[in-house]
Amino acid sequence: MQNEGPSSDHAKSAKRKRLAPKDNKTNESDSMVPEGLLPSYLAEAFADLYGEDGLLVLGKGLGWLSLLAVFVRFYGDVKEGHVAASASGKKGDHAITNTSKPPLVVVLGLRDNEPKALVSVLESWGTPPQLMPKMITNETGLNTDRAVMYKQGGVFCVTSRILIVDLLNGTADAKDIDGLLVAHAERVVEESTEAFILRIFHSQKLAASSIVEKGEKSTDDNANATTGFVKAFTDAPDSLMSGFARVDKTLKALRVRQLYLYPRFQDAIRQELEAAPPHVDELHQELSPSMIGIQNAIAAAIQGCIRELKGSTNLLEWTNDDLSVENCVTTNFDQAIQRQLQNDWHRLKPQTKQIVQDLRTLRTLFQMLIQYDCVNFYKTLTAIRNMSAGSRNPSMWLLMPAADMLFRKAKERIFKVIEGKPTAKVPKPVAKLKPILEETPKWKLLKQVLGEIQQEEEARKKKRPENSNNLQQGPANVLVMVKDEKAVEAVRAYLVDGKSRRMMLLWLRYLEHVNDRSRSIADTKDMSAISEESRLLLEEEGRVRRMLFGRHGPSKKKAKQGATKDGKRKKQLNEVPDYVRKRRRIATEKSRGELTGGADDLERRAILDEAVERTEHEMGESANPSKDDDDENDDGVNDKYDDDNIMFSVSVPEELRIVVKSHASVDGDEATILLNDLRPSYVVLYDAEVAFIRALEIYSSLSSASREDPMRIFFLIFEASAEEKTFTKALEKEQNAFERLIHHKKTMPPPALQTLESQEMQQASAQGMVGGSYMNGALPLAFDTRQGKGKAKTNELRDIAVDVREFRSSLPSILHQGGMRIAPVTLTVGDFVLSSVHCVERKGISDLFGSFASGRLHDQVQAMCKYYKCPCLLIEFDGKKSFCLQNSNEMGVEIKMDSICSKMVLLTRKFPKLRILWSRSPHHTLDIFKELKSNHEEVNVEKAMEAGRSESLEAFCEEAGEDDEVNEIARTMLMRLPGVNVAIARKIIENCDSLAELGAMSRDELRKVAGPVAGQKLFTFFRQNIAAT
Repeated sequence: MQNEGPSSDHAKSAKRKRLAPKDNKTNESDSMVPEGLLPSYLAEAFADLYGEDGLLVLGKGLGWLSLLAVFVRFYGDVKEGHVAASASGKKGDHAITNTSKPPLVVVLGLRDNEPKALVSVLESWGTPPQLMPKMITNETGLNTDRAVMYKQGGVFCVTSRILIVDLLNGTADAKDIDGLLVAHAERVVEESTEAFILRIFHSQKLAASSIVEKGEKSTDDNANATTGFVKAFTDAPDSLMSGFARVDKTLKALRVRQLYLYPRFQDAIRQELEAAPPHVDELHQELSPSMIGIQNAIAAAIQGCIRELKGSTNLLEWTNDDLSVENCVTTNFDQAIQRQLQNDWHRLKPQTKQIVQDLRTLRTLFQMLIQYDCVNFYKTLTAIRNMSAGSRNPSMWLLMPAADMLFRKAKERIFKVIEGKPTAKVPKPVAKLKPILEETPKWKLLKQVLGEIQQEEEARKKKRPENSNNLQQGPANVLVMVKDEKAVEAVRAYLVDGKSRRMMLLWLRYLEHVNDRSRSIADTKDMSAISEESRLLLEEEGRVRRMLFGRHGPSKKKAKQGATKDGKRKKQLNEVPDYVRKRRRIATEKSRGELTGGADDLERRAILDEAVERTEHEMGESANPSKDDDDENDDGVNDKYDDDNIMFSVSVPEELRIVVKSHASVDGDEATILLNDLRPSYVVLYDAEVAFIRALEIYSSLSSASREDPMRIFFLIFEASAEEKTFTKALEKEQNAFERLIHHKKTMPPPALQTLESQEMQQASAQGMVGGSYMNGALPLAFDTRQGKGKAKTNELRDIAVDVREFRSSLPSILHQGGMRIAPVTLTVGDFVLSSVHCVERKGISDLFGSFASGRLHDQVQAMCKYYKCPCLLIEFDGKKSFCLQNSNEMGVEIKMDSICSKMVLLTRKFPKLRILWSRSPHHTLDIFKELKSNHEEVNVEKAMEAGRSESLEAFCEEAGEDDEVNEIARTMLMRLPGVNVAIARKIIENCDSLAELGAMSRDELRKVAGPVAGQKLFTFFRQNIAAT
């Protein structure tokens, strides 16, 4: 594709004007980016990518989002940006005459929080509001509203699913789009939605170019429509080198030829970042003896699992390097094994599958050991053991001797039970409980570092002249960076409460948790029924509570009684908390469309996730004590903190200003904004993160001229631990990926981009129209470059109505690539409508299991059978995995409720009209759809949209006119009553004015209005005692 920009020399000139280096005397008002906010190597990257389209690969943390923001600012500014540069740099027929309208540029591929980060970067540069990118979400009005916004031009941040639907239904015209900015280009593959968008964009531009070349139209609008650009960004070089020819496939899907590489070890980047380096103190903290013992026990458990895995399967080619403990710690070892075993996953024994999950659990425990305190780490271990005991396939590593060592060492970090020596006077001495409450070694090291900073600042203050007007005369800012928000809470509580009180509060929360069962037994006055350790823990709880809150503080029993009197329901033993139920529902929804697996695989994954969720929830409660505890705390230690504020000041203004921030809250280049706003003199890296370390280097280089002393960084890391190995492995992985990319760039051929038109496109161009797809001929079909195929079949049926929710998958892209014409609509019945006869409900393997479990599939098949003669259930497999739904060894002659094949039999017996379509891959689905459409008429999209709409909940809620007031709460409550569906709800509304009138009806009246079955259910529901169980 030809690039639309001016020449490379002109692009570099424009770059130097707007991205002026630090020593340039350019007026700041004439520059889009204020001076000293961006490194000079980004200016060079801007010139390269603006001069010719391509894929730009930056090292992690080197500012890819800032570079994207420069392009957004450049294309959005009509007076000084791309339009002005094009008008002055182009001559002749391609000159831009209308400079009042900004070009239409779309930003794709941004993740959840990155649009907000992009806006923050632009705001920090002082970008005017009218030049900010417009955010398009599912809440941005109707299609007509978005069409008006597209016509106005500008830069838009759009999700891929919304843009592809807008392109297919005509809301957005690809000919009007001047270019695309693609973020996270490593995710663009031929079947992805981004590749689908690029294919339409490229084909529309190519079709418009052919029209202009033939001289049929020569207006300026069409001249501008013949050009378009694609500029892609990524900071994941390792992802580009995973798989066979991944770089070439990505370039082909992006339809660009150039590959620009900017690693950290490049001379220009290295010289700039090392010109004014910060002063770094690397502090290695040794693990405590008990932590070393725990780490050795986890390593022994991993080695035991690896031996079991070797003996249980011979389907993999094993090497010693693959099975090393270091690999298991530093990489997603379990996922790599599962990917290799996926083709034969159904042939593996449940014990082998459980071992793979055990490796994931043990790898996670390595990280928890250095991130959690001793109390929460042991609580996580206990939760994993309890949940595994209740599952159908218990974890094998819990039966190993290493597991006993692990649990014993973890418990000894919290407390020890000391048995007394029997004597003649005391033959049976009473055991004593000794709290250990081992402090996390990094907490102690952090406190020492902050003390050293305090002493250094006091010494500097004494040396400073009294009449000095230095801006750094005030208290210094200290930035402490931790991994996530849980670590923020833990560090904040430690700095505020101190070691003793913090550990005592954790100890109390643990005692309250483990003593629930012992307390219920003790209430019956039968103390002999509990063990000696449980009795000691129960006594310890009262002692710790008195130490924290005094003798007059409320006991646990009185607190529970008070809560009951206030009307709150008393929590039952073994009751599942609300947050756990919510997590299970979310996990169920996320499991749809994932890797092939059954209920057992989902259960194995849920054990560790739920254990971690419980621990983190309790960590949050311990870091934010309850209101009752705050009232009883006379010393004011447990102050109230704002949960929405993620920056915590933990000192008075006259002293050091300490800010605790998490790496998880600093997305993209927000780290640079944080450093520029806070301007810290000291940075303490409690947890290491490669991207943030690079941001510190950039900030130190850009701010060296405005500070007297270099910024000081304290790098805290555990010595000979999983943390150190993970950090060094990440650096090595990125460097190796860039070295392979450099070598590949030297030898790779240029991507074979599409330059020819298909016969159908040539015929459409000869007729004076662009392409031939569903939306009034506005969208072309996919190109096919293969020669010698003969004339295209003009009588082939190609129209398919596709539900817009299916654009999350790759199937619509493959259908379009195979020549189908896609109509994106909202379907109430089915996912794909092929004709007036065929309606298809598509299910992936995980979605199939989930739909059977929830009963959703029964309702979907029932609706298809009602409106279509040939309802079809498409079971689509992944082409890279085994084409097998259930192992033949697990199938029997009897119907089993836990067997997926048995459920399929019951479904087909109830719905004889249902047809099952078995597809090996999405490409096989394309062939199936073509065969089904061959002997039937084209689909009527309007009828497909209306099918089932009268019985849908959305239509029911939208039935009121514009002037009518709808009681949405009453209608929602009506739909939740037992036995009530949309059809019955309409009858009830016609005969009743309120829910009170409905509840007062007799049995016969309810049966007459709602039907015999639903009427009986409603009568029983309205007259059932609330306290009945």
